[in-house]
Amino acid sequence: MISAELTPRERMSRALRGEEVDVFPAAPAYLCLFLADFERAYYAEQYRRRLRGCDRYPIDHDEDTLFRARALYQSYGILKERPDWIEVRQGASRAWAERTQIVIEDGRLHYEDVISGARVPMDTAPMPRGDASLSRRAASHTDLWDVSSQLGGPQDVDERVPVVTAEELLSRGDYDLPRRVVEDCGYEWFVSTILDTPFSDAYDLLGFQGLMLSQVERPDLLHHLLQRKLLQIQEEMQAWSAVGAHGVYVQEVFTGADLISPRSYDEFVFAYNQPYFHHMSGLGLLPIHYVCGDVVPRLERIAELDIAAVAVEESKKDFQIEIDEVIDRVAGRVSVLGNVDAVRFGLNSPLEAMAAEVKRQVRAGRRARGFVVSTGSPFPLDTNPRLLDALIATAHALPG
Repeated sequence: MISAELTPRERMSRALRGEEVDVFPAAPAYLCLFLADFERAYYAEQYRRRLRGCDRYPIDHDEDTLFRARALYQSYGILKERPDWIEVRQGASRAWAERTQIVIEDGRLHYEDVISGARVPMDTAPMPRGDASLSRRAASHTDLWDVSSQLGGPQDVDERVPVVTAEELLSRGDYDLPRRVVEDCGYEWFVSTILDTPFSDAYDLLGFQGLMLSQVERPDLLHHLLQRKLLQIQEEMQAWSAVGAHGVYVQEVFTGADLISPRSYDEFVFAYNQPYFHHMSGLGLLPIHYVCGDVVPRLERIAELDIAAVAVEESKKDFQIEIDEVIDRVAGRVSVLGNVDAVRFGLNSPLEAMAAEVKRQVRAGRRARGFVVSTGSPFPLDTNPRLLDALIATAHALPG
């Protein structure tokens, strides 16, 4: 094993800036998804202990933040080899805590909204974030095809996309969890979160077909929605910067060459991504731009954005995304994250195959401005954690 001298935070930051590293950093994509069941179980178990034979327990915001942080750290404990980053999302607001209790029914823990009486089981529901009610959160996790008819005009957009200032976001407690994680771990680990670009975020209000058709049938309204989303997310960026996060994994879907034209990309995606990433970088956050779909024809254009690194999917469907070509296309303008196939080299793959793929990608990555070993997609939930260990350990055994 190579002697590593840098902290994981230093290693990630230097690689994203194109600076020399001791060994190659490893940051598998979407660990928050792979570890979600473990995190949720550890979180719920702390409340089960608090109940101590009672049938309900009122949530205290500060205690809840502590429980969330402990659960996050515990979930990473299933890995024998630690990645160089730790992903954290928003916590919940103080107002959410005040109106929510934990109740037990037939041995099963539930969140209960004391105002509406709505209940959601803790073992299956995503952990609540922000200030959303239980009922609104349940609806927001439905796959959408086309709900664009719900937007009659700009006024509807403004009502559905509130621009909450960073000061208010911070004061209401949403960011107490990431603040705590930075305080606990940020001196050593690269603390990141996940955000969407305006175009991808518009899916929630339009659905897939609505997002596609609006480019032709209602372009003015789509522009208004994208501008509103930009303003909304810029405030969130400022909150993340204020609590000390180091970077952001900015995901983007539905913008590949397999879905929209170069003209639509420039008008509805690139035009809003320019100020988006400029603002993020100006706040001291390191942006990693993860783009799904057939991204290869877009790479030269993407490399013009104010981003630290680009991340891409693995080859799939009818398109090929080879890491060598990604590195060649961005031509040293930005760093690159690897796209190890999390399905092919996850699940039942031999550890030796995972290690060989990491080494293959690192050989190509040495030509990049900076390179981080990563995956093109989240690991399937049934993947043996030892395969993640193999990815991370192999990267950390290769000198930078």
